[in-house]
Amino acid sequence: MSLRRSFVISRNELRVLRRDPSPLIFVLAVPVLVTYILRGGVGAILEVLGYHGAPGADFAVPAQIVTFIFFIPAFIGTSFIREHVWATWDRLRASSATSAEILIGKVVPMCALGLCQLAIVFSVGLTLGLHVRGSTLGVALVAAALVLCVGTLGLAVTSVFTTMGQINAFGNVGSVALAGLGGALMPLAVLPPWVHHIAPATPQYWAMSGFNSLILNGGKVSAAFLPVAVLAAFAAGFSLIALWRLRFADAKHSWA
Repeated sequence: MSLRRSFVISRNELRVLRRDPSPLIFVLAVPVLVTYILRGGVGAILEVLGYHGAPGADFAVPAQIVTFIFFIPAFIGTSFIREHVWATWDRLRASSATSAEILIGKVVPMCALGLCQLAIVFSVGLTLGLHVRGSTLGVALVAAALVLCVGTLGLAVTSVFTTMGQINAFGNVGSVALAGLGGALMPLAVLPPWVHHIAPATPQYWAMSGFNSLILNGGKVSAAFLPVAVLAAFAAGFSLIALWRLRFADAKHSWA
């Protein structure tokens, strides 16, 4: 396998993002804006929940990261369908790049986008009063596991959904619904009891659990171990789905 060929594909994906920066705006700018708007109201909720003096950014920052980073899998799926819309898929498959090199070339830029989102939103959060009471290493571990989970989910989305409409529905409706169920739109404590039973079935719940344990509750690095392990398990499951369903030889017919 040649990383050089993957790099060429990644560079083309970045060129497309530069020409159509809407994913960049949506993933990087919108979470910052929403965090800025909601931090005051969230601060009042945290006060009621017993986090006296905690700024709203302590919840709003990780919440918006978790909510908006799960739009990236839809962008990954779109990048594959786009090749067929532009009639460039056959050319890409006829190149010397292997299937693995194509997957890496398309997924890595979107994972890099997720890392940029984390860096930007956390940095802005610090200016809004964000205070990490626990282990910063633990926060980094949860963030890394979250990006891995998102990248593999993108491959699973690509393998399962066959039209642009299906991918957009998953990205727009599914991501927001799962964010709500996982406690990323509002603290889980203020949601109905039935949500508490469903929440652990979502990766959003485990990402928020890790961030909340470290940022709000001041947990040590060990507080990140279970959320990281579960997010890694989700990533493994998504990878298995992709390996089972994704067939490049049939892709032209599946995504037409």
